[in-house]
Amino acid sequence: MILVEEGQSPLIVCLPHSGTEIPNAVEKRLNATGRLQADLAWRLERVFDFHGELSATVLRSTISRYVVDLDRDPKTPVSAAQDPTRALCPATTLDGKRIYQEGEEPGPTEIEQRTLLFYTPFHKALRRQIDRLLRSHRKVIVLDCQSMRSNIKGVTENGLPLVSIGTAGGTSCDPDLRNVLVGSFKGREGYTVSVDEQTQGGFITHTFGRPDRGLHAMTLLLAQRSYLRHESPPFEPDKVRMARLTAVLQDAMTRLVDWTSVGGASSGQNQVESLPLQVEEPLVETTDAEDSGSNAGPVTDNAEALTEGAAEIPDDISAETPDTAPEKAEISPANPLTLPKVSSAQTSKVEDGPVTPLLVAE
Repeated sequence: MILVEEGQSPLIVCLPHSGTEIPNAVEKRLNATGRLQADLAWRLERVFDFHGELSATVLRSTISRYVVDLDRDPKTPVSAAQDPTRALCPATTLDGKRIYQEGEEPGPTEIEQRTLLFYTPFHKALRRQIDRLLRSHRKVIVLDCQSMRSNIKGVTENGLPLVSIGTAGGTSCDPDLRNVLVGSFKGREGYTVSVDEQTQGGFITHTFGRPDRGLHAMTLLLAQRSYLRHESPPFEPDKVRMARLTAVLQDAMTRLVDWTSVGGASSGQNQVESLPLQVEEPLVETTDAEDSGSNAGPVTDNAEALTEGAAEIPDDISAETPDTAPEKAEISPANPLTLPKVSSAQTSKVEDGPVTPLLVAE
């Protein structure tokens, strides 16, 4: 299920790894390590509970990243399942431990269906929110928020900084905006910050970051020690740590929103202003009732919905599996028209429509 809380400010808080749900057909094939789900962004949605005060839009999925990783390239080949830094449907934890029972890993057909059921609707919902906000703001910020254990063998052996910011090597956002976010944490007691070191951002940041068109994307990776009592099951929040982090993040998000409304943007803004107004049709269909109840503001001369270079942000993201194996059974794929739809209500849920049952065998 996709959860969308629509705000009117130009900030989108995206939580691709906070979901914990695993379909029964998948869960029964996991081993004990897989059922622990140690690699999730546990309780991260609680950290951003203040988003309503900033009128920020929040987008998240209830599905676990062990089912499908929403921040990975959908064209990643099946052979990358053992590489936790690339896998769309991972077969191991971030530190390389198997999460499935022997021989129960998903194959090409199942990965394709997981993509249709969970991945594609999420990215369509994100694209729709971007299109909506670009109609009323000259600049929009997508903040891809994640969290991770502080020490993971082979990944963060030297310890994860409290805050890691990824900007695709400085290409996914205006440098002034990056400096605003970095400056929100630097100088605060106990806060360590890295930029484009621990992470340069995932698929969301690399794909949606187009500062020359007014769309700025950054990844914000938090060490879980900043808000959890223990970085192990049951991943219990620490009230004092969470309250402190929430206050710091609220200040940081306020600065980001303020940046969009003041001068000082780089040359990318001028390019956006010179582009002709052209807004794409919404990626997710809405009902007549939803359209009539929309309170979206008027389209401004500087808004654009990224119609050029559409191949970089595909309208219909689907998994491609170049090294697929022959299927043992003929199975009809899910009909995209019956996938969950996003409501345009201020706070909304995606209702589960009729879909083809999740595949468990190849």
